Amino acid sequence: MRLSQTLLKVLTALIMAGSAIVMNGQGLAADDDAPGVPLASWTNPSLGADWLTVELARELFPDVTDVDPLEANPRVAPVYADGTLQGYVFATRDITDSLGFSSLEFVIAVGLRLDGTLAGAKVVEHHEPIIDLIMLEDLVPTFAAQYAGIDIRAPLRVQLTKVQEPGSVDGISSATISAILFNAAIIRAARMVSRAKGIRLHDQPVLDSVGYRPSDFAALVDSGAIGRLQVDKSQARAAGVGEPNLSNPGGGGDLYLYAHERDSGQGGPTYDDDLLIELFAGPVMTPTVGRNLLGDRWYDLFVSGRNPNDLMLGIMSIGPYSIDGEKHISSGPFKRLRLLQNDRSYALSKDDYRYLGFLHGSDKPAFAEMGLFWIDAESGIDPVQPWSLEITVESEAGEPDMAFRLDYALSDEFILMPTGLDAMAADSDEPIWLSAWRSQRVNAAILLVALAALTGILAWMDWFAKRPKLLQTVRLAYLGFVLVWLGWIAGAQVTIVNVLTWLQSAIHGTGFAVFLSDPLIVILIAFVVVTFFVWGRGIFCGWLCPFGALQEILAKAAQAVGVRQYLPSQRAHRLLWPVKYLVLAVLVGLSFYSMSMANAAAEVEPFKTAISLRFARDWPYVVYAATLLAAGLTVERFFCRFLCPLGAAMAIGGKLRVANLLKRRAECGSPCQLCARRCPINAIEPNGTIKMDECFYCLDCQVLYQDNHVCPPLVTANRRLNLTPAAGVPLSEPAAGG
Repeated sequence: MRLSQTLLKVLTALIMAGSAIVMNGQGLAADDDAPGVPLASWTNPSLGADWLTVELARELFPDVTDVDPLEANPRVAPVYADGTLQGYVFATRDITDSLGFSSLEFVIAVGLRLDGTLAGAKVVEHHEPIIDLIMLEDLVPTFAAQYAGIDIRAPLRVQLTKVQEPGSVDGISSATISAILFNAAIIRAARMVSRAKGIRLHDQPVLDSVGYRPSDFAALVDSGAIGRLQVDKSQARAAGVGEPNLSNPGGGGDLYLYAHERDSGQGGPTYDDDLLIELFAGPVMTPTVGRNLLGDRWYDLFVSGRNPNDLMLGIMSIGPYSIDGEKHISSGPFKRLRLLQNDRSYALSKDDYRYLGFLHGSDKPAFAEMGLFWIDAESGIDPVQPWSLEITVESEAGEPDMAFRLDYALSDEFILMPTGLDAMAADSDEPIWLSAWRSQRVNAAILLVALAALTGILAWMDWFAKRPKLLQTVRLAYLGFVLVWLGWIAGAQVTIVNVLTWLQSAIHGTGFAVFLSDPLIVILIAFVVVTFFVWGRGIFCGWLCPFGALQEILAKAAQAVGVRQYLPSQRAHRLLWPVKYLVLAVLVGLSFYSMSMANAAAEVEPFKTAISLRFARDWPYVVYAATLLAAGLTVERFFCRFLCPLGAAMAIGGKLRVANLLKRRAECGSPCQLCARRCPINAIEPNGTIKMDECFYCLDCQVLYQDNHVCPPLVTANRRLNLTPAAGVPLSEPAAGG
């Protein structure tokens, strides 16, 4: 009784502390909102919108002296410097859909210059739940500042990984969905305005760095998208080079002949013995060539985001003659290669060349050499004009060298004519969520493997239950993976905010785009919904929640060092477990009144502090999360059992369970109470029934069920039948557990 009263007091104190933090957070949010001053004070009727001021326009266009009121269609405000039009300022919500992760509208002010580049962007208002006070103050303005100078023709992605890649902007840490939605609205709105205002994005034909069609290597060669030159030894002899130099000075062996002999011996691709070199070259800046040749990741890594006026060539060769006659020299021009355009020669430098060890895809021949050459636009090269790649065949016998040329003319398919407006539509119709799935495909694969492993553990839980040490090791290892990789690295902590957002999206018909924008969460939720029918709520809460994993790992560590554990009585447990449903009901009710208030109240979950931000928050949040974790050191899964609104929602979903796969005996509960006493979360009633709404599927009861040395019915049966413990026989048939 005394313990129950103590727990009630602790619970009340935590609720009050959480409420204080929420109220404090709301006050801070009001003080530190992105615009810097209350939105109401920005009202300027003469300019036609509450968000639009001359001061804001000057943040985007520093030289602005005058701002015209918003025009009717589209709703843009022309900005001037000493009477000269500089561009336009507009709000994303006036041009295109601007719904955030919370399904609430955000407002981003965007400046568009007359040359089709962005003057900048500023987040004026948002209601994104994952962007808390620290993010609002520091990361959102930093994210928006990246858009100054962005060319709206080029594809632009939000970077979701820590690997820096061209053609992307850094996302907002732990709020990648919000960043994706912000980015899509900025670029889409700018492109729509440019069309409406007739902005000429270029005055000369340029290479199309956006359009893409899938194609295999042979088709690219046949269509002329990749140029081809074949030089045979007989051709070289006819040109006066009887003995071409096939040596490899820097290697000590002929790697190309070795590759030929190796492939021939293995029945792989080969070439005619008369072949000297078969040379291929094409502009990889256009995605139809580049993406098909390099694959999406290498294209994004090496090509995407470069100046579209540069020329980047993919050069590949087959045959024993090397394109590099001085392999022992690592810098300077290629001795045997040069590019010709309009009677001008461009040296191909090793300093601007990237060797590639292989090319993705089985459609590629077995190249001897392959790599990427980059020629800067400042050199005077024109990627649209025809060019020739010249290779010099050197003689080993002192005969005069001879040059052979691969002539290339860019297809009209890959050229944008001066308006350039049609090209912008190439990737503008792609759903927002596709970029997230493309960037997260590796993480998605890892998660799918992890979920398959968990399914295997649960499918063979009887086998694991008979091996308790192995089960404990596997479980702790899996929880460690969930905490470190799924939570801290991948950032896939499901929260009650997700549930509230999906609920509001379903009611208001805002579609599934926001839901689909977080691939790992989608995969997790899909798996959890399926498990509702088989195992109930316990699979997510017991195995897949990063914060739950953190609690259990800390609790096991506390037990290992002798921290005393408190198991609330059944009466105390019955009084406390409904609290989480009350918290859930309050949050759901608030979401219908104000999602902003619901998002603030959702701070009752410490998930953002402990998992998403890894405790890098203001001290009240850290203290709150640490207090809950400290409580879990003595009362296992304290937060999950008594306060977690997400757990309450999962328990409701768990009602879909069609069977109980946890085994019980008729003796469970009467007379045997061992499982009920040993269940760490009071999920077993005194009558032996497992309360599946509270069960976390730790499988402790199944270990006892299978233990001939501990399970009283088995021990009694073994004694009565004079059997050894290893040959134990169940006293009765297994009974339903729920």
